[in-house]
Amino acid sequence: MSNDNKDCKNSKDSSCENKIESCLFSLPPKQFALLSSIIGILLIDDLDIDQQNALGNFITGIGQTIMTAAAQQQLQENTDSPNDQILNEIENLKNQISLLKKEIENQNR
Repeated sequence: MSNDNKDCKNSKDSSCENKIESCLFSLPPKQFALLSSIIGILLIDDLDIDQQNALGNFITGIGQTIMTAAAQQQLQENTDSPNDQILNEIENLKNQISLLKKEIENQNR
């Protein structure tokens, strides 16, 4: 395990970042929240109250930016999805109409 850490520190490869991401995002909710608390407690060591406020507001700002971007992306995906479904249904109906027209023409001959 220590070899992986040395490789991660010396490597500019994204594989180390992927390991961190996969570990971080695969945590169960309670462990994820606990990790957040531990990191928060570790960050406030040796900071006075003003520095803690500044750092807390900074991190909160980062979180709000990430959540705003994610919400917008989710909205667009949810908005696009019904439109795509409707367009697909219209295309299917056009194809069915075309097939019915051909079948009627063949019966009239």
